[in-house]
Amino acid sequence: MTPLVRMSLRKLGRVGLVFLLTILSTIFAIILNFSIVDWLDFAYLPEQDIVVICIITMLVTPLLSWYLVGLFFKIDQMEVQMARLATMDSMTNTYNRGYFYENSKHYLSTLLALKQPNQSSLLVLDLDDLKRINDQFGHAGGDQVLIAFSKIVLNVVQEPNFVGRLGGDEFVVFLKESSLDDAQALATEIVDRVRSIKVESDGHSISFSVSVGLSSFTGYDTSDLDKAIKSADSALYDVKRSGRNGYAVYYANQK
Repeated sequence: MTPLVRMSLRKLGRVGLVFLLTILSTIFAIILNFSIVDWLDFAYLPEQDIVVICIITMLVTPLLSWYLVGLFFKIDQMEVQMARLATMDSMTNTYNRGYFYENSKHYLSTLLALKQPNQSSLLVLDLDDLKRINDQFGHAGGDQVLIAFSKIVLNVVQEPNFVGRLGGDEFVVFLKESSLDDAQALATEIVDRVRSIKVESDGHSISFSVSVGLSSFTGYDTSDLDKAIKSADSALYDVKRSGRNGYAVYYANQK
């Protein structure tokens, strides 16, 4: 089933699809009736018999199709959930590591195929002192911090850009058609918002901060993406060494 057909069926919903099947079945029953009568050279049925055929079809079809249509939508929902589990980090609602790379590579290969220039930027973000937060407030407190942080990032980063969780307390943002100036503006907003928020957990008010490394790149290969992430990582560690709670820039072609 094509995505377009699946999307159309979702819009119809269970009731709408059963109604559509009933109408189609009724029309098909009438056409089939006349075809059989004509093929076997029977006498045509009177109008009241046609009405009876329509009524029976309209009564039987919903009864037979309601369960099957419901089963279809249940399977469709399960497939959507499975696809989400395969692509998303369940805690933070960001892309998981594997799908972040897959999505990035797909975007770069599309640009290459269309012979369009690439000007992308990356942000690698690392929550400061998450281990200390876990030790002091428990993993429940640390999880609340991760959730609050991811909400901030997802609110700041708008489509078609996307966010992935590389693992633990480290996240990455892919900015399409973005200069480093754009990336710095976004990094500033994220850092400022994180500074101003406090997370409530088990009666405790938790403050936290984030360190961000930025880089840009113009290549199309996976190696170009990997180099850009390493460059952003290098900038991130510069921030960590300088006291954390801020951002630094590193160009992908920097030595």
